[in-house]
Amino acid sequence: MAIPGTTVTDISTGAAQAIGRYFSVISVVPSSLYVTFVYLLIASGSWTHPPEWRQAFVTLEHPGVSGLAFLAFLSIGLGIIIHPIQFAIVQFLEGYWGASQPALAIRTQRILHYQKLCETLERAQNDAGETLNNWKNTGVKTTAHSRARFNSQYFEAKRVRDTAFPPLLDQIMPTRLGNMLRRAEIQAGSQYGMNALQSVPHLLMIAPQKHASYVNDQRTLLDLAVRMTFLSAAATGTAVLFLWPYGLWALVVLFPYAITYLSYRGAVVAARHYGSALSLLINLNRFRLYEELHLQLPATTEDERDLNESMTKLFAYDIDEDVRYEHPGCSGKGAEDSGGETSGNAPS
Repeated sequence: MAIPGTTVTDISTGAAQAIGRYFSVISVVPSSLYVTFVYLLIASGSWTHPPEWRQAFVTLEHPGVSGLAFLAFLSIGLGIIIHPIQFAIVQFLEGYWGASQPALAIRTQRILHYQKLCETLERAQNDAGETLNNWKNTGVKTTAHSRARFNSQYFEAKRVRDTAFPPLLDQIMPTRLGNMLRRAEIQAGSQYGMNALQSVPHLLMIAPQKHASYVNDQRTLLDLAVRMTFLSAAATGTAVLFLWPYGLWALVVLFPYAITYLSYRGAVVAARHYGSALSLLINLNRFRLYEELHLQLPATTEDERDLNESMTKLFAYDIDEDVRYEHPGCSGKGAEDSGGETSGNAPS
């Protein structure tokens, strides 16, 4: 007999929290939903005959203690299996599909598609901008409808091009998620010459807790959306496998497919917010990083770009790169004896 009000997700989440901090709710909730969906397909008898959904839901409402425990075990087990490949799933959705000829052919076609889309957006933006400027310079009288239409065309094309894709066409990725994350990787810290992929792991170690937590929260939302996309796609395939012989019942696959689509678009939005969080982390904590590395604090933005150029090489294990160190509390001969140098330009 099941405990009233208890669900598979409740039991799975509680068990996952008890397992430890590295197995989060993000790992088990999507797995619980997938296991429950497959359970409904099996309980409906759809493997052998047209589905009887009433029977399936009645069975789900009264699974018994052993049934709940078994479903919770499957949910946690699936979460444990998927957890180590989370990064690989993200990369797959970004468009890293390997070096095989079919994968390269598909990747190339998708990249060309998005490059053409970017070119179309740029042309639309330029055409609308030129039209508006001509109207302004020549004093041509236009209707409010025409001005609104060209203004909308200009700003919408600019918004999509600037916020959804990397700056250069050569940086375009084959998927929406890949383009959003590539844009974040390239732009975060670029104004300071800082490489975000190299610097962010260091910054997360030294940033204030609220800054690191904000970045981690955005990453958690991204991982949740990606995990939901992956398991919803798996649920779609499972539903097709069970229901394709039964005519209109096959339309049930549209339900997990819709969740797949919405989850993926949600992942793209989450990636945008994650990129903004990375930019915020760098903006607020980069000087803390320089201090932790005992690097001389830059006096200008140009100095900072030069410093980050050297730091990028050092993070890439370049043994020939040389930088000037500044050790707090050391001065004069003491600083030289310690192997460092001081600078009068750095703030005390």
